[in-house]
Amino acid sequence: MAAIQSCTFAQSLDAITSTKWTYQIGADAWALDASTKNDRKKSYVEDNSNLLLPNAFTQWPYQDVSGYGRLTGSLQFGSGVEASVKVRADQTVGLRVDEAFIQKNISPFLGLRIGVVDYKTSWCRTYEPDNGWIREVEAICNTPQFRDVTGGAPGAQILVNNTLGNYLIQSQAGIYRPLLLDFAPKEFGNVVPSTNYNVVRNDKLGLNINLVNLETALEARVSYIQAIQSADSPETDLQGTTKQASDLIYIGLSFPLSHQLNFRTTHVLQILKTTCRSDVAQLGSACNLNRSDKKISTSLELTYRLDMTDAISVGFNELDWQSQETWFNPERDLFAQADLFSVASRQVSMAWRREWGSGFHSIVQALQSVQKTQREGFSYPSNGWAVGVRLGYQF
Repeated sequence: MAAIQSCTFAQSLDAITSTKWTYQIGADAWALDASTKNDRKKSYVEDNSNLLLPNAFTQWPYQDVSGYGRLTGSLQFGSGVEASVKVRADQTVGLRVDEAFIQKNISPFLGLRIGVVDYKTSWCRTYEPDNGWIREVEAICNTPQFRDVTGGAPGAQILVNNTLGNYLIQSQAGIYRPLLLDFAPKEFGNVVPSTNYNVVRNDKLGLNINLVNLETALEARVSYIQAIQSADSPETDLQGTTKQASDLIYIGLSFPLSHQLNFRTTHVLQILKTTCRSDVAQLGSACNLNRSDKKISTSLELTYRLDMTDAISVGFNELDWQSQETWFNPERDLFAQADLFSVASRQVSMAWRREWGSGFHSIVQALQSVQKTQREGFSYPSNGWAVGVRLGYQF
């Protein structure tokens, strides 16, 4: 009888709970060449890094040959409750948890999430099993200038799904607190207030609307994410507080041109306003300043699927970043304005993905990049290229 009861309990448990885990592992090998081998001056004129080649702004020390890993998991309970986790590890972002949340489906149209939740601002394909790129075309997916608006953070989201004719409409609104649980204690956009800065506020809110035509497979996305941040600089010559407000809008459109050819384009606009106030910092220092940044990034992609095993993609990305600073003394009676700082980067990519069966795949990618950094009236152009090979396995 005990054996029968135990078996019945196990069967009941299996009936209300299901799990699914997906793993992606592999290695990338890159060959790089650029007209300038190193940045002219870090955080000042980064004419090598601004080419946005695979060695640019990596979280871990860059290696020509490196491994990567992706973990995706889901657990479904009864009563419309499910859990999800997504973790990635690579030299670009290091080890990062993008999702670890509990979701309650209140109805077929309404759901709530709490935990580490993905902003889903962009269409980055980090976890997609058929991603045709080693290094994605969109700058928002690769560089720290946008990195704090991709991935996820501790927070809560409300999800609304509905249909209107042939269209599926998916909406998501959320609030995010990256400082919770010490999740991202140093995240502060791409501004570094000082060597020993301490972030005291990092609050975000976001809204995404995704539209899918269920007949034509046309897909469109509009996203908005706002960040309000504050950091203290304890150094004796600064003793200041830096406040920053960021507003970012993301627009994406994807649709098939034929059964084998798909077109995709995205556009990003980010506006940042930064101020630093101090009673001791002198004119021209890292505090007592006003700063405004404007970043615009546009991407175009075409993917042609030859058959079930081979796909060829070409892509183009254009990034323009302009920054203006005004400095003043503690008494606010002396002012100085810096010359406009700007970075213009253009990149063309081509990739070939092949499925070898049994979970194995390979990607060969080539990219060419040019950039021009302007600082204090001087221009610092550079160019470079990269060729990479990925050998990957997913199960």
